Amino acid sequence: MPAQTIKTIEDIVQDLKSKKEVHMVTVYADLRKLGKVEPITGKSAKEAWLREKNEVRLKTGTIIDEMLGGGLNVGSSMLLYGEFGSGKTEIAECMAVLCPDVVIYIDTEGSFRWSRIEQICKERGLDMEKMFDKIILYQPANWLEQMMLLETMPTPLEVGKIGLIIIDSLTKLFRGIEFAGRQELGIKQPMIREYPISLTTIAKSYGAAMIFTSQIYVKPAANPFLPDWANECVVGGASLQHQASYVVHLRRGQGIARIARLIDADDQPLAEKPFVITAAGVMDLPDTEKAADLIKKAEEYEAKQRTFLDEKKKHGKKTVPEVSEPAQSPAEIEQPAQSPAENSLLGEEENAS
Repeated sequence: MPAQTIKTIEDIVQDLKSKKEVHMVTVYADLRKLGKVEPITGKSAKEAWLREKNEVRLKTGTIIDEMLGGGLNVGSSMLLYGEFGSGKTEIAECMAVLCPDVVIYIDTEGSFRWSRIEQICKERGLDMEKMFDKIILYQPANWLEQMMLLETMPTPLEVGKIGLIIIDSLTKLFRGIEFAGRQELGIKQPMIREYPISLTTIAKSYGAAMIFTSQIYVKPAANPFLPDWANECVVGGASLQHQASYVVHLRRGQGIARIARLIDADDQPLAEKPFVITAAGVMDLPDTEKAADLIKKAEEYEAKQRTFLDEKKKHGKKTVPEVSEPAQSPAEIEQPAQSPAENSLLGEEENAS
């Protein structure tokens, strides 16, 4: 569509749609020339399986890696969502620092800070100077610039091996006044859905992994018998959750403790693990008696949930009486009054992104 004919947001969406249509028609024409699509069977299937077994996994250096089977594997994507201060940006920045290859970081929230990267590097004994060359930072001012990044993103030929693509957050810039009201969902939602689809395609072609975060909203008809976090939904809806290989819900616990709940995964059982945010970024719980007790309670809580899900599978949802989940997980349960030094797991409250 000629630039001079674009006058409304609907025109922008139509232009993006037209560009994709041209691409899909080209792909279809190429497939017609080949005459068929080759199935992944026999030897090629085994090769794919061996590639999965030998995949490089990106790590946070924390208990979250255990939830993901050793880290975030190449070609996969992870959705992080939760309330403010739950640790979404902290996990993203920590993985950006630890990734051995080039990182493309799209910061729509304005929460990325080089000073925080410096602090993580200092605490972990890493060279800060290397981060300036490794992390390619984009900070789009609006959703138009965000969408244009799909066409202007650098390639491995230009910047070297790209190991990770991060967008924090995917949905913030789509919450402006131009998208206010349910009547605008038909315009907004297709773009929100398209972004992770296109970005995942790019990441796979680069041999990279992808992390995208999203804000939350509370269900209008929330269940008063469930804890507050159980009523938190990802902005973008279920269609956004379906795009990710791993879906992780984050929430705040006591002090600097946070809880990561793996609610969907391609290749891992569902799990819930506590962690802490420190000057060094996302870390395991400290090696203390209190932390050990917290981990034990979390494991018991997880085992109880697994048993309930297994029973539902065995007998069917209709014949098994519904049992409401505990009001809070162990990391969120209020503790008796403590001295100031014991008010949090590490003795004092730290700022969390």
